[in-house]
Amino acid sequence: MTTRHSKKPELPDQLIDPRSAPFAEPMFRGNLPHLYKPGCSYFVTFCLFDVAWPRKIARERALNKPLDLARSSEPRSSGSCLLKDPDVARLVEDALLFFQGDRYALSAWCVMPNHVHAVVTPYDGRSLLEILHSWKSFTAHRINTLLGRRGRVWQQESFDHLVRSPDSFEVFVTYTENNPVAAGLVSDPREWPFSSGRFRGSEGLPAGD
Repeated sequence: MTTRHSKKPELPDQLIDPRSAPFAEPMFRGNLPHLYKPGCSYFVTFCLFDVAWPRKIARERALNKPLDLARSSEPRSSGSCLLKDPDVARLVEDALLFFQGDRYALSAWCVMPNHVHAVVTPYDGRSLLEILHSWKSFTAHRINTLLGRRGRVWQQESFDHLVRSPDSFEVFVTYTENNPVAAGLVSDPREWPFSSGRFRGSEGLPAGD
């Protein structure tokens, strides 16, 4: 297992095909079902409270239907964009990485102005639901304190998708790190300061120490 508090992207100890894992009943969180299987990897997205997602797309993602990432993985309204503040974005990134290599392997992440993407593999019986709750609860309190505001920060629902193969894993990692480029914020994923993309070499591989 990797070293705790690593600040770089980490590969999971092993990538488990969810089709080979025991059957799991979908769990309901809010109004949507979510499918979790022990030891598997996930592509997750969570958004600020005032960001809109098309209902059909949200339902398809929660039901683990195949994703058309280019079409369906971004919010359709900008909202307040609280995360455009560099101090807020850094706070969120630090929270994502705090238990890196201890509770989970965080293989890719990106803090965008109004949402967060991550590719994560829970460790040692930790549940994805527990990890997401920890991220959102801790950062919501800290963001409100930092900005001198009150009220909701994140949407109750998060959108998660089981990673089914090594090829899919690479697709989700690439998509996550290229998000700022697709949004026109930078020209190269290595230029975005709140993403695992800055640790990649020119060929997309992790840069050396």
